[in-house]
Amino acid sequence: MHQNLLDWLISHYGQEKMKPGLERIKSAIVPLMPFFEKTKIITIAGTNGKGETSLWLSRYLKNHTHCTWISPHIERINERFVSQNGEIETSVLTALMTECHEKVLEHKYELSFYEFLFFVFCTWASRQAPQYLLLEVGLGGRLDAVNVFDADYLLLPSISRDHQEFLGHRYDQILLEKLALLRPKTLLLSYLSLDYLREKAAAEVSRLKAQWIDLEELKRFQDFDFSARNQFLAYAAYRNIQDLPFESEKWHPVREFLEHRGEVWGDNGEWIFFGSHNPDGLRKLIQFLHSGNYNFTRPPFDAVIIAFSKRSEKDLRVMLKMVRESGLGKIVITSFDHPKSVSLKVIESLASQEGLEFVKDIGPIVQKNNHRLLVAGSYYFIGHFQERFGRR
Repeated sequence: MHQNLLDWLISHYGQEKMKPGLERIKSAIVPLMPFFEKTKIITIAGTNGKGETSLWLSRYLKNHTHCTWISPHIERINERFVSQNGEIETSVLTALMTECHEKVLEHKYELSFYEFLFFVFCTWASRQAPQYLLLEVGLGGRLDAVNVFDADYLLLPSISRDHQEFLGHRYDQILLEKLALLRPKTLLLSYLSLDYLREKAAAEVSRLKAQWIDLEELKRFQDFDFSARNQFLAYAAYRNIQDLPFESEKWHPVREFLEHRGEVWGDNGEWIFFGSHNPDGLRKLIQFLHSGNYNFTRPPFDAVIIAFSKRSEKDLRVMLKMVRESGLGKIVITSFDHPKSVSLKVIESLASQEGLEFVKDIGPIVQKNNHRLLVAGSYYFIGHFQERFGRR
């Protein structure tokens, strides 16, 4: 059923490609705005950690009505539509997509793949009168569809380089794209490890007469402890949203990983999944696996199977060098059948240049009994892997 929905979506709106801009989506969303007059808008931006922060905040708000927009989906389109009751049912999503497509035709809206799904999400959410709307930014901030809403709260878990062709090459340029989501009424909660970025954030908050909680001042984490930091950001946001006091020194993380983020499968050995889609995310993952309870004196995995989404050749070379030098186990580079995947020819050539093994068919490796595998890289690859080898 998921593939049928995806095929239908692609046939009408094309593949999901970056197409920043607000004018197209505004025409479709503005008529829905009156339904959200009493809804608090929580926008989650940043380079890494957006999805994890969004999902943790959704968990903290489980006793409150809310709708959460997640982007992108990994296995099922349904993943983008989350409420206090969990993911949207496929039958409901199918009916909504049909209804919204008819509106697109009637009003001659010109929407991209991403914008159409966001229109469907907003239509779904508008009928539930939620107390909270959680909106994960797809790309950047300033020109992302979620910016049609005025954020009451803006959560910013990290800043690093990604999508530089749209956001710029400097950290301060990328930060300002995210901070374009601020409004005078917005409360910003952020983790910015670089002092000059915090100075930039302070200046922008002051200029807009917004508010800011600098979580770096309240509770510091090791650079690799990204999951705990994302969870704390979600917790701090929840306490502020509910107007509840919180004592950061008494907070302790829940040692539980979310789907695709440390998720473990275990029938045929142990398979561990960690999405790490850009150089900064991969670097932090490798540091994390070398830290704390993950310290080791020998390689912890029988094999590390990794594949990447489309990126610059420079980024790919950096990431391949990281895994080659990681000491995590035998490294296997592969490709996968998806529009977002690096082409087989490109990644096979780069892997060879880095002295890494490229394997087109990973089936024989995966199917060995009692193997401990790390599956990493593109979230799309993780979804592809789990779909191919079965959710056990």
